[in-house]
Amino acid sequence: MKLSNSVFVLFVVVLVSCVGYQEFDPKKQNFPLIRTLPVSNNDNTGVQFNGEVIKEGADPVLDHGFIWARKKSSSSDPTADTFLTSLGSDLKKEFSIRVSRKLIMIREYQVKAYVVTARDTVYGNAVKFTSKLTSPTLIDSFSPGSVLDGDILTIFGENFNEVAADDVTIGGNPAAVVSYGQKYVKVIVPAIAQAGLTNVVVDAFFAQASSNSLMVLSPSITSFSPTHGPIGQLVTLSGRFSSDINNNKVYFNGVGAYVSACTKNSISVYVPAGTSGDVTLSINVNGKSFTTMDLFLVE
Repeated sequence: MKLSNSVFVLFVVVLVSCVGYQEFDPKKQNFPLIRTLPVSNNDNTGVQFNGEVIKEGADPVLDHGFIWARKKSSSSDPTADTFLTSLGSDLKKEFSIRVSRKLIMIREYQVKAYVVTARDTVYGNAVKFTSKLTSPTLIDSFSPGSVLDGDILTIFGENFNEVAADDVTIGGNPAAVVSYGQKYVKVIVPAIAQAGLTNVVVDAFFAQASSNSLMVLSPSITSFSPTHGPIGQLVTLSGRFSSDINNNKVYFNGVGAYVSACTKNSISVYVPAGTSGDVTLSINVNGKSFTTMDLFLVE
């Protein structure tokens, strides 16, 4: 016999009333239950994240802390950056951490407490806050780490200007910006008078960052072909040069040669008039020079 819909609903209500509401008991679970508390001490020195354990789980804790992200400022803003601050495996009833990096002033963020066990990752509720601090602008690294004039250099760091191009200087000389974002700025290495470690400064409008760990190379010639020929002969040099043809000056025994083409590792030049016999080849890039030990025979 089939029950009508009304009789079925009544049956379910009566059954629930008889059984009663059985409260969920997290102690029977492998994972703990946690809650993200409101942030505190939000001032011009940073912000404090806070969390608490509501009830413990059965599995050992492998890690815990906070995960937080910047809210996109506009539809044209790239995906918001997400950061994680770990407090390790020693989970206490209440836990917190002070954060003073990776923040932008008057920008909305969202933070969640998290706990990781062998089988589960548990997140607390999301808490919003607006930062009152812009973290220091920092330079973290360069790619590549060694450059010559005219190379494309990417500077990685924190809190670069994301709405306009940063002002960048290398060795005190302005560098043309190719592209930029909050975590990087890509530039063309300007003319640098001296090889060795040089200073890089990123001016992100509201703050500056500097680093003295960028290595500027000297040019070099590793080989050339052919090794002999008449005046007007096209000679290809291999080595390390500026990718900007205007930075490279090639000489045969001190006589300037016309450079027809170049890359970072190859230059094509013509043997200049006014030379004869065995001659040395030299490359000069804005004052940084190299002369070969091998000789070219001008026939």
